[in-house]
Amino acid sequence: MLLVAILGLLFNQSLVLVSLLGIVQFILIQVICFIWIYAPIQAERPRKQKLFIWGILLTAAVLLIIAFIVPDKFRSYSGFMIALIGYAAAVVMREVENTNPANKKQQSSKK
Repeated sequence: MLLVAILGLLFNQSLVLVSLLGIVQFILIQVICFIWIYAPIQAERPRKQKLFIWGILLTAAVLLIIAFIVPDKFRSYSGFMIALIGYAAAVVMREVENTNPANKKQQSSKK
């Protein structure tokens, strides 16, 4: 993942290469977040998939806003931004699940 971000920095003059590296970085961060953040969540499979999809949408939305506002800096640091925002979106989705009132009712009924 770090290698993809560094390659994006080195080859930031080629828009096609930066775009391809950005797509690779986006897929890598989503896979890593799915394994380390979404998989351990104590929820049913459809709920995990819903959180994962919302995490992807949140990541994409924030990246599009940043790319629209500061396109020159986004092109230079896209690999790093994709990794950080993807991880942050996954953590937000995990906290959404942890603070879900339905989960607290289920936990209290199990005791």
